Amino acid sequence: MSAPLIAFTLFNLAAAAACLGAGVRLLQPEERAVWRSKRLLFIAALLAWSFPLAALAGVAWAWAQFEAGMAGAVVFAIAPIAWLALMGFIFAAVDYLEDGVLDFGRGRT
Repeated sequence: MSAPLIAFTLFNLAAAAACLGAGVRLLQPEERAVWRSKRLLFIAALLAWSFPLAALAGVAWAWAQFEAGMAGAVVFAIAPIAWLALMGFIFAAVDYLEDGVLDFGRGRT
């Protein structure tokens, strides 16, 4: 049980670090100017700043439950990944609804 928990912990930490990097990059004016859709920029920034918090909370809760002897503690470490997938689906759906093309808010090249 500890091997999957370690694997999901490492994944969540790596993804949280990547999201923090993307969040900092999204604060820069030259990066914000590239985005054609302000709605998609908001969704991307929301994901970039909320996922590290969700990952930290999920991993901390999972390890606390593991230490308490709960058998399904790994589910709490998977929950932030579900948040990442949900936000990705919302981002793609809004992008497609805006112009009918999956161009990820940056316009056609």
